[in-house]
Amino acid sequence: MKQMTVVRKVAVASVLTLVLTAVSCGHGNTSAEGETTDTLQMEDSLDEDTTEFLAELDDGLSLGEREIEVFGDFIFAFTHNGRFQAERIRFPLHVVELDGSEDAIRSGKRFRSEFQLPGNDYYTLILGNRYQMDVFQNDSMLTHVALQILSTEDMTSLNYNFRRTDGRWYLESRTHTHINPQIVDFMHFYHQFVTDTVFQQDRLAQQVALTMDDPEDGEEGIEGTIDRDQWPVFRPEMPSGQFVNIDFGQVIAHPHRILLLKCGISNSMMDIFTFQQNEGQWKLTSYEN
Repeated sequence: MKQMTVVRKVAVASVLTLVLTAVSCGHGNTSAEGETTDTLQMEDSLDEDTTEFLAELDDGLSLGEREIEVFGDFIFAFTHNGRFQAERIRFPLHVVELDGSEDAIRSGKRFRSEFQLPGNDYYTLILGNRYQMDVFQNDSMLTHVALQILSTEDMTSLNYNFRRTDGRWYLESRTHTHINPQIVDFMHFYHQFVTDTVFQQDRLAQQVALTMDDPEDGEEGIEGTIDRDQWPVFRPEMPSGQFVNIDFGQVIAHPHRILLLKCGISNSMMDIFTFQQNEGQWKLTSYEN
């Protein structure tokens, strides 16, 4: 490793950790039934179809009377407390499929049978700059957020769309769309980058900037550069296939530089991959752990 110097690393924001925990709670706790009713009844959403769900997921979280304004706090409660979840879905939930056909989910039972997140241990944020990470962490002004299941194989996105109304977040619709045109060129590149090792090696910068934990000092980090042939030694598992992404309305107007954040679910680890596009080619220029 060349010219490695020790620097202090930035701490991971607690709000991200909350969202990490939230995403993990969607696995393995859904009903196998897809029953619908003509009208939503209170006993369906709050009693009959939530008894088992509450027993499995309600961890004693007390919401009290407090308003849950930060999206990270909200999504944590939404995935931990069945009664709270049922109260924060706008039934009948409007559904738009990829082919444009429309439907409505009228019961909490059906919703939970279909709310199945990928089984990987992380979620991502796709950003144009670091300022957008600060915006997400201090989201008191956000009014729309989509929890997305992105597929790099067919370039589609399953979006759970939340809106904040009078200080409270509600799930208002589920839409299945193609990936945002702002990032689709990058996502085509990224899919090949993570599935083709020869292509990946070719699309590394000559010198990749590296910031990582110092195993001898948990509060400090090591910063420097590595050559292309050293990348396989340091490369972590990278998001691929289907994975959860959070879209809070960030605009990537001139997508020549993209930060992809991979945030761990079971811990507070975060990987930041920075990609630059020069002369029509995307390349990985830095990696932070």
